[in-house]
Amino acid sequence: MHVRLIWHRRDLRIQDNELYHREGATEIHSLFVFDPSDYSPRSTGILSDGRRELRCITHGPHFARRLRDAVLSLRRNLRNMGGELIVRVGDPLHVIPSLVRELRVGEVAWSEIPGYYECVESTRLKDVLLRSVRCGVYTTCSSTLVHPDDLPRDRRTWQELARPKEKPKKRKPKAFAAAAAPPIVVVNGHESSSIATNVDGKRFDGMPRIMGDYRRAARTCATVRELFRKPKLQQIGKAVPGIDVGEIPSLEELLRPLLETSVPLLGCLSKELTRDLVESANILSQGEECCNMEEQSIRHLRDFVRNHAATANRSLCDVSNNHSSKLSVSLALGLLSPRQVYHCVRQQQDEVENAETLDWIISHMEIRDFFIFDSFRNGSSAHRLRPTEPAHKPKRAPREWLPLSTNEDAFRLWASGKTNLPLVDAGMKELVTTGYVSNRVRQNLASVLTKDMKLDWRLGAEFFQLCLEDHCPAANYGNWMYFAGVGGDPKDRHFRTVSQARRYDPDGRYVRKWIDRYRMRDVGEDDIEVMLRPWDFLNDWGAPIVPPETQLTWHDRERLKNTGRLCD
Repeated sequence: MHVRLIWHRRDLRIQDNELYHREGATEIHSLFVFDPSDYSPRSTGILSDGRRELRCITHGPHFARRLRDAVLSLRRNLRNMGGELIVRVGDPLHVIPSLVRELRVGEVAWSEIPGYYECVESTRLKDVLLRSVRCGVYTTCSSTLVHPDDLPRDRRTWQELARPKEKPKKRKPKAFAAAAAPPIVVVNGHESSSIATNVDGKRFDGMPRIMGDYRRAARTCATVRELFRKPKLQQIGKAVPGIDVGEIPSLEELLRPLLETSVPLLGCLSKELTRDLVESANILSQGEECCNMEEQSIRHLRDFVRNHAATANRSLCDVSNNHSSKLSVSLALGLLSPRQVYHCVRQQQDEVENAETLDWIISHMEIRDFFIFDSFRNGSSAHRLRPTEPAHKPKRAPREWLPLSTNEDAFRLWASGKTNLPLVDAGMKELVTTGYVSNRVRQNLASVLTKDMKLDWRLGAEFFQLCLEDHCPAANYGNWMYFAGVGGDPKDRHFRTVSQARRYDPDGRYVRKWIDRYRMRDVGEDDIEVMLRPWDFLNDWGAPIVPPETQLTWHDRERLKNTGRLCD
């Protein structure tokens, strides 16, 4: 009998999960590990004043809430198939080798996920299993639309596909050592070796650093693979006598280290803010029914694609009422695969006349792929402070970032939603309360921190990681680099939050929904002018944290100067 152990990470689904379809296993066991270090303060690598290293949390309260629910759902689904999800609390590098010995496992399989520390953990586990435990390893990449094995492997091919009209630049060829053959190990009479999808940074060295170039090349050369179906029931291993299946920790247990820490997160965040985050996550957890999250995600995807995607106004600040796909949590946890999204959209496009109105969903999957592959490439340099210059663009002047020590008060006000900029404060209130804000609002929050306050952009990325329910290291840090102008994209974006609110929250619905009602008590339903610039009308509304004129476009400044109003 050849036993395979599947270590679930960010692939908490059974459908379209390659790990359940690899040939050779007569019995499959499934595992999820809650690593305590993910819920305790850890180093960010950011220095506050050249000496003090700031600390934050890998899995914040809202993400922990969603993750725990997804693990509960996966266990229930496996039990319905006659199987079991083994749950452990501890360091995967210790837990997995121990379980391999207990179950006499011949191969451990998992999916690679983006993030420097996540990749280091994967590499170390491979080494332990192959060298010390003498167990086979199989890894793949199930979180992307396009499989990395289907992408170009050299810079010249990438360049020709991304910019076919440009002449390829001559480059001195690099000398690469021949890859060593994977070690063969024998477990219980079966040969097994390391078969790993290559997500090493050098694998993506030639990939374009500009998102549009990547998408152009990937569309040309890579085909989206077909879906995997449900695994065979006879392969799903039942609970093994003598092996404890383990209890899933409560949300309270997971969040206890966060509440008990004596060191302020990111150097200056208040205990009150931390408690608000935890309390909000607990309230939402109590109000959520325990359901089949995988099936719920599939039903939601189909309903949105069929009934709402073509008419969704995704640019609004308030994307309730089906103006957003709200697939980010399902994708971050792997309840859905990007391939499932792709094939659902293509199927619907075959049945409607205005097929192009659904293309944006697939475009978002391509953008997500870019961030994931770019994260694999960047490795430990993902937190760069200096831009990466595209070869064909003129060099930009290096941007100077202010450390936290220069303006702790400003960062604290930004994070707690007390900037006196209505759109920013409303966004922070929604983020802390729900773990979610629309992309439009995320852009505005990032712009104020990086372009107006000029604080280290990594502070914002870490704060979002603490708050978001849909946190993905690649998407979060990739978007922050994009907003801050430190990635490969050459554009320099500055969002003027008052002008943005006028255009994308035209009736003030979003601001009114999330700003403290008491502060807006005297504002009429139709008085959008007051909601855009309350400092000019309300005596108890203080001055914004940045000069208000910087939050207006040139056209809006001229309109206000000439008419005294921003709106008609």
